[in-house]
Amino acid sequence: MRHARGHRGRHPRARSASAARGHAATVNGRPGVISWSEDGTALSVLAFTVADGHITHITAVVGPARLALMDLPDPV
Repeated sequence: MRHARGHRGRHPRARSASAARGHAATVNGRPGVISWSEDGTALSVLAFTVADGHITHITAVVGPARLALMDLPDPV
């Protein structure tokens, strides 16, 4: 997991907001989001830990190799 607090710069795989598609999902039993590029390539999987109605932790998978190993649904 990476923390990007205060990060300046652009990740090489970053896309504009209009080019990415996201979909709410359940990730390992937790609420989450999966995002894909326009060509259907998975960009990220986020899973949220929620306690007392607040997000207390976010787990992010953004590495292309790790994403390729995941059994993800088709892009929405």
